[in-house]
Amino acid sequence: MKENSLRLNLKHLRYFTEVARRGSVIAAARALHVAPQTVSAQIKELQDSIGHPLFERVGRRLVLNGDGEVARDYAAALFSLADELGAVLRGRTQPRRMVLRIGVPDDIPKLQTAAVIEPIVTRHRERVELVCQEGALSDMLGRLVAHELDAVLSELPVPPDLTRSLQGRLLMKSGTSFLCVPAMARKLGKDFPDCLNEAPFLAGTTKSTYGSQVVDTWLAQRGIRVTVVGRFDDSALLKCFAQRGLGVIAAPSAIEREIMQQYGLALLGRASEATQSLFLIRPKRQRMHPLVREIEQAAASE
Repeated sequence: MKENSLRLNLKHLRYFTEVARRGSVIAAARALHVAPQTVSAQIKELQDSIGHPLFERVGRRLVLNGDGEVARDYAAALFSLADELGAVLRGRTQPRRMVLRIGVPDDIPKLQTAAVIEPIVTRHRERVELVCQEGALSDMLGRLVAHELDAVLSELPVPPDLTRSLQGRLLMKSGTSFLCVPAMARKLGKDFPDCLNEAPFLAGTTKSTYGSQVVDTWLAQRGIRVTVVGRFDDSALLKCFAQRGLGVIAAPSAIEREIMQQYGLALLGRASEATQSLFLIRPKRQRMHPLVREIEQAAASE
């Protein structure tokens, strides 16, 4: 036996709701400005799809049965959602609950990510779910092109081969701070930057990242050679080893204070010429995620 397939649409439900409200097909047709036959056909399609009636006749009126009352309540909820969806898509209101999906490459400092995203998420705490996913920048950008992410944080602007589908906005630009535990800072002395020469240094696993290149260039221009004693994929793990006195780290000056407070580190010195940047990369599309727009606007106002 072939099962009935349930195929509902808003037109079915609009006609059904109007008949339920007015108690007759003719009165509903008059209110909807259509022929009674049109209303009857829509109600028949709806009931045939469900497999049983939603009305019973009481005298000359059509009255909802038990299933009809359930259908009426669900229809009201669907109409409300449809109206809300229309308002959201027209930009007149914000969705009740949103998911914000941000891609964060492994080499972006966690505190820097939090500094950018946390204020927006806190402002919309009751209606946003934040999803942060880590990985290689190339993988994150591929997922962004496929619309699996709403935005990606990056040290670099959009690669030339992706400028047709992606665009970037500079969020943060700062110099570089060199930090270590207070005991090591006292031992190295105050003669910055010369005190960095042969100092134990903690770096990322690869030297290909923009931040590493900026620091390496700045050191090379001054003839300073540090002693790399550890390399780490994870920027938070790198700071944990710095906290245990393993070596000096370089970090964006914009988050210097947070790093010092969280990991108990001291400032050796700042290199304002070693500029590090943070970009927000998003798809080129007419409708931007509203929270991504807020992140961009917050950066523009600073």
